[in-house]
Amino acid sequence: NGHYPSSQDYHVILLHVSSREQNFIYDLDTVLPFPCPFDVYSVEAFRLDDGLRPEFHRKIRMIRADLYLKTFASDRSHMRDASGKWQKPPPSYPCIETA
Repeated sequence: NGHYPSSQDYHVILLHVSSREQNFIYDLDTVLPFPCPFDVYSVEAFRLDDGLRPEFHRKIRMIRADLYLKTFASDRSHMRDASGKWQKPPPSYPCIETA
């Protein structure tokens, strides 16, 4: 229902910084509006870590889009168990590939 924490090894979102007043987050996996105003997303998606064990506290790394496109890729192998079966259904969109 959106009120419980989610644990992910990585999660990719796009921050669109606008020349106007409002910036937007594009997140394909959220139940929040798409695109979502940054001020709404930052409050709703990034809750306090107080109720979580330290090993589950979030770590955020922002990178430029060009670096992401050149160096990040995923074959989703981390989403499979030891026998190769999906732990949960994979996203419907394609895997992340480098440019």
